[in-house]
Amino acid sequence: MAPASKRPAAPKPPTDPTKLQRQAAGRYVSGDGRFTVEQSSNGWMVEDAEQTNELGLALVRGPFSTLDDARAAMDAARQGPAPISYLADRIAAIPKSKAPAARGRAPSARPPKPEPPPIAIREYRSGDGEPLRALWASVGFRSLGDDDAGLRAFAQRNQGSFLVALRGTAVVGSAMGAWDGRRGWIYHVATAPAERRSGLATRLVRQVEDRLAALGCRKVNVIVRDENDGGTAFWEALGYTMAPARQFGRELPE
Repeated sequence: MAPASKRPAAPKPPTDPTKLQRQAAGRYVSGDGRFTVEQSSNGWMVEDAEQTNELGLALVRGPFSTLDDARAAMDAARQGPAPISYLADRIAAIPKSKAPAARGRAPSARPPKPEPPPIAIREYRSGDGEPLRALWASVGFRSLGDDDAGLRAFAQRNQGSFLVALRGTAVVGSAMGAWDGRRGWIYHVATAPAERRSGLATRLVRQVEDRLAALGCRKVNVIVRDENDGGTAFWEALGYTMAPARQFGRELPE
């Protein structure tokens, strides 16, 4: 008896280009891959891979207070004119200098400025101590336990939650996540001055939150000094609320 012929698989429905697909906490990509939506300390930022600014870079819109506002901006961009950058045409229209070139010397062309390497986020490694302490000193972080022995002990007790961000070989960001079995804690969220307002700090926090949640953590706490208004605004933008409590501490003898 001849085997019954298999029915052809039903074709998959086409992907909705306007539907946002979650890549990570606080980061989405549209179905057609054109838009990337990422939460920053100021709100939702929309990166358009098809439309460029005058420097030829991907156009970034925002910040938007809600994800729905970001969706509306993407819909408006799709209905607009064909995206294009006129930078090359504008450069070509600039009149060339009439000054004669130096005799016997051809005018030298400037090499294009190299693109900076992308940011990579990884776990803490031995040897990160010095650049991390330099980064923390630049933002006013000074805590006991920031020596190499303390950082090594923290990383061993909280594997996967001590994150370091690098651009090339330079340390440009950090976030330390810990869980005591009841509450989660996040310490030393910092970014280099050139990386601020880029969404890097939000990426670091969301990755730590995902790690703590995977361990079973249900609530995360952070400590913000009273005079740190910028830090307060950052954490509130990420959904954290101020608790009606005071922090007490005591240094133990060595």
